[in-house]
Amino acid sequence: MRENTIREACALLLREGYAAFYCAGTRGCFDIVARTEGELLLIKVLENIDALTEQQAHDLRKIALMFGAKYFLVGEATKEERMLDGALYERHGIPALSLKTFGGIVSEGIYPEMRKFKGLSVAIDGRKLSSARQELGLTLSELAEKAGISRETLYRYEHGKTGAREEHAEKLERVLDADLRKPIDPFAGKALRVDERTVFSIMGFESVKAKSAPFEFAARERRKVIAGEEMDLRTMRKRANIYGKISEIFGSSACFLLRKSQKDAIEGIPVVRKEEMKEMRKPRDLLKLIEERGE
Repeated sequence: MRENTIREACALLLREGYAAFYCAGTRGCFDIVARTEGELLLIKVLENIDALTEQQAHDLRKIALMFGAKYFLVGEATKEERMLDGALYERHGIPALSLKTFGGIVSEGIYPEMRKFKGLSVAIDGRKLSSARQELGLTLSELAEKAGISRETLYRYEHGKTGAREEHAEKLERVLDADLRKPIDPFAGKALRVDERTVFSIMGFESVKAKSAPFEFAARERRKVIAGEEMDLRTMRKRANIYGKISEIFGSSACFLLRKSQKDAIEGIPVVRKEEMKEMRKPRDLLKLIEERGE
């Protein structure tokens, strides 16, 4: 089932003009990377969205923030029920959606109007609510009486303090004869920055280290870099193809960071020895070496 959802998600992305790659066999914090002009996506797919671990969520968010990507968890069910289409769920801070809801975002840019957290709520546009109320010459107290909703609750709706129960939204739209719902964009607001102390820091890169990604490091300065650490040669050969595909979509460089190696590249992915990194002081030193060994 999970593999079918992954294939369907990839097919959807390709139909919509995205370049997409499935990181098969990695079982990491994301399964699909996709890019179209001006937008990068990281997608984790699970049958049961409750199976997402805190570590996977933490790493997915860090990498997405580092590279300016949007990130989604796509699934079929929670531990309690099948997921509703048109509703936004959340697990460990990661936006979670059914495949159909995800398709609406990708194909038409339509975000859900409902949020499912314990109960089901809808997003009310506070400005529309206030405007529609004032056009009818109603005070908050008068609208509260007509709709059978407390004044305090209406105040919270108008000021965007809380989502509304479905029955409240229906009552208000009926009384005011207005469409009051708005889409829920989980990425609205100021973009956050993330930076951790890693082996890349001394050269001036912003960077993070991940425990559950297909690679160990994500870094950026003028150019993005993904890097893997010590693995056996067989694993590195398998990962090299994945690194190449991911870096192509990320628009990044890729490398292996190794203590010792007689090779300057493994299956086309440059090797950077850790002793060499100790001598580097600027991002361009590393980027030049990666470029030379990747030729």
